Amino acid sequence: MLGKRHVYCLLIVFLAFFSVPMHSWANTELKQEGRFVDVGDGHWAKNEIDFLAHAQIINGYQVGQTSVFRPAQSVTRAEAAKMIVSALGQTEWKDGTLSFQDIPANHWARGWIARAVQLGIMGGDGTANFRPNDSLSRAEMSIVLVNAFSLPSKGAAVEAASVFKDTTGHWALAHINRLYYHGIANGRDGQFFPKDAISRAEFATLLARTINDQFRLPLPDLIEQGKTNIQGTVTTATLNVRQTPAATGVLVGTLQKGQVVDVYDLNGYWAKIAYNGQFAYVHKTYLKLRNIAGSPVKGRIIVVDAGHGGKDPGAMSGGANEKTIVLEVAKFVKEKLEKAGATVIMTRETDVYPTLQDRVNIAKNNYAEMFVSIHTNSATNTSAKGAEVYYDSSTNPNGEESKKLAQYIQEEIVRMANMVDRGVKNSGLYVLRNNSVTSVLVELGFISNAEDRAKLTSAEYQNLYAEAIYQGIVKYYTSQ
Repeated sequence: MLGKRHVYCLLIVFLAFFSVPMHSWANTELKQEGRFVDVGDGHWAKNEIDFLAHAQIINGYQVGQTSVFRPAQSVTRAEAAKMIVSALGQTEWKDGTLSFQDIPANHWARGWIARAVQLGIMGGDGTANFRPNDSLSRAEMSIVLVNAFSLPSKGAAVEAASVFKDTTGHWALAHINRLYYHGIANGRDGQFFPKDAISRAEFATLLARTINDQFRLPLPDLIEQGKTNIQGTVTTATLNVRQTPAATGVLVGTLQKGQVVDVYDLNGYWAKIAYNGQFAYVHKTYLKLRNIAGSPVKGRIIVVDAGHGGKDPGAMSGGANEKTIVLEVAKFVKEKLEKAGATVIMTRETDVYPTLQDRVNIAKNNYAEMFVSIHTNSATNTSAKGAEVYYDSSTNPNGEESKKLAQYIQEEIVRMANMVDRGVKNSGLYVLRNNSVTSVLVELGFISNAEDRAKLTSAEYQNLYAEAIYQGIVKYYTSQ
């Protein structure tokens, strides 16, 4: 039996052995219940780090008798796997199998990595390696956070437009933008630095913001931030509002004739608008698009149709033919509209003959917003003269808008070219009734009348006719 002296000696040896300061084992995180000595009250990420430590999502390193977090040190892929899995309320998968060559059976984070891979949060580098000790980049971080916590999209258009100067075209652009629009990441000085390694403090902060709304940044105002210079006025009795830009998109509501909406984007036939605080889509055919400031026609897609052509000369008289006159006027119109910023589509620019359906198809295939067909008139009675403009309300859903455009163009031609006013007329001409957008057919004057023909064949008057058509279009777009 041992005496007291022997017991005391053994006790002293035992205490001495277990009082040896613990080493800071490489890549080994230790459970930390208290404050980290290197994350003081003045540290910018203290609240977020303390929150995660209290929730036992992150741990520090034991150095002697103190615990440190090493906030400025880059977070490794292994550390990120453990933090994310813990934040999800999951545990390490100790028996999980891994195929990565660089994760030995005794790696401290093997179970955490196995769970992260199982959950589809993280993967390898495309080879047989996981690179557990490599730093996690800020771009990789965005992918991991968005995927792990299923952060919802704020819309395809929002995610496609770069918020930061250094993320344009970046492979992680959509995920980076998603963090920004959820109030999780805001970059620095207009940049995100996607290639840079993310520090432990930064990762902890972003993780805390992801799982706890109280840490999030003020949300960017998507509605105000995305406004363009365009407004649209509904031109039909009821316009469907859809969740996605497709006729099969979920119907979320309707707009009524005369309602004005801000347009955030135009893609094909679809206009992105704000509806009940969310982005939605309407078919732009049923909107009269108007620029709030600047050139009234900038960005508008306008088809200019020079009538006849090729094998079809149109009306002829006194050595002049319609197809030549209207092509010259159409070219002048194109020049004026393009100078003002419009996108102009010509149905023909040379002496060719597109069919009537070809002309309609050109408008539809180019997502046109307006169709203007240019012609000259003719009559057996050579005393008939003057200008007139046609529109259709029989099948064209924008018949009312077409009439307004016809009136503006007619007024300008009569005034500028001093033409007899034959008014505007409702007629189901092929290119008018088969179009859905605001469409008019302009009869500049009578080629069969000597007085009109003199103007029609004059380069000066051809330019005047074009200016009148241009001014009529401008007045249409500037009117309410």
